Order: sequence, then C-alpha cells, then structure tokens
Amino acid sequence: MNTKIFKYSKNSIQIMKRSLLNGDVAIIPTDTVYGIAALANNKKAVDKVFRIKKRPKSMPLIIFVKSLNDAKKIAHFSKLDIKLAKHFWPGSLTLILNKKTKNIYYGDRRLKKIGVRIPDNKVVTALLSAVKKPLATTSANIHNEANVRDISNLSILRNKNLKSAIEDRKNMSFTESTIIATHENNFKILRKGKVKISEIRKVIKDEN
Repeated sequence: MNTKIFKYSKNSIQIMKRSLLNGDVAIIPTDTVYGIAALANNKKAVDKVFRIKKRPKSMPLIIFVKSLNDAKKIAHFSKLDIKLAKHFWPGSLTLILNKKTKNIYYGDRRLKKIGVRIPDNKVVTALLSAVKKPLATTSANIHNEANVRDISNLSILRNKNLKSAIEDRKNMSFTESTIIATHENNFKILRKGKVKISEIRKVIKDEN
C-alpha cells in the first residue's frame, strides 16, 4: 500500500490540509462512504481524482462546502433549493444546481450544472475549515467497484498518487447521498440514497 492512513486528529487535519493545498488528492471519511477529494479550485488535482478513480469526466464530482453562503458563491439557488438546503444540510442530500463560477472544477468543463452539499461529518467539516476552499469529491472506489466499510480494503489506496488518508468510521452511514434536481415546486430524483423521497416530499409540502 502506497498511502499512509492517519487516525482523525487535529494533527492529521493539518497534515491533510498541507497535502491538499499542495495539489495532492486524499481519502477522507464522510457522512456517507469514504471519499476521494481534491481542492475544487485546482484543476490538476481534480483531474488526478478522475485518473486515480478511472472515472469518465462526463460523470461529475460532487462539491463539498462548509456553509450555505459558500454554496451560493458557486451555484444559483431557487427558493425551493434554499428550503431543502436549510432542512437537510448538513446531511446526505446533494442538490444539482446551475453553476455560477468557472473557477470550480469537477468534470467536463462544458457542464452547466453542479452538485453541491454540506456533509454531516466532523472530519470533513474540520478539513473544510482548515483549507477554506470547496472540495471536489466522489466515493473512494475504482469506477464501478463496490464501496467498502473498511478503509484498508480500498483497492484505490494502492495508487502511487494517493499519499494520505484519514480513517474515522464515526457517523458514516455507508449509504450514498440522495441526488435531486428541482424545478419550480417539484423535484427529480437522479440517485436514490440516504435521504428518503418521502422526506423530501414532506418538506416541499410543508413549505408550500
């Protein structure tokens, strides 16, 4: 294994911060599954994620942010998007929104939509606070491989371009985020996940 695995601590967050700011890619725990992450404003680092994961750029990464205000800097929100974000964030709901800035990298540059969420995980929160930049992320498995619960079983860790990882299984559901796109007062499910469709419908109904 080429990747050094750290336990979560203030020291490991600082190590990961320096690594990411240096343009490296890292494995991190999230509130869903283990993820592979890079600074979203660093195109070379984000390209490295796609190469390591063997994922086509037509399948974009999800952007992690620390706050709704940070999310509004990179994407346009409708009133419904804001309602859903305020109810489910931090949490496992990814909103597909209209992209606002060109300085965020997450896939094919022609993409006009961007997937955003605030993860409910103290490790990611600490890392976002440390780097002060959005993270471009996806699950830490080779494209089309199954996700695993034990970080040491991730085959992606054998890649020489992955230097560091943080292990911490607390508050991990090992169920992927639910991905939706809204339109007026309705929504379309793009991927079923941890947040149930009935929960989303209830929020929309209660808010109307």
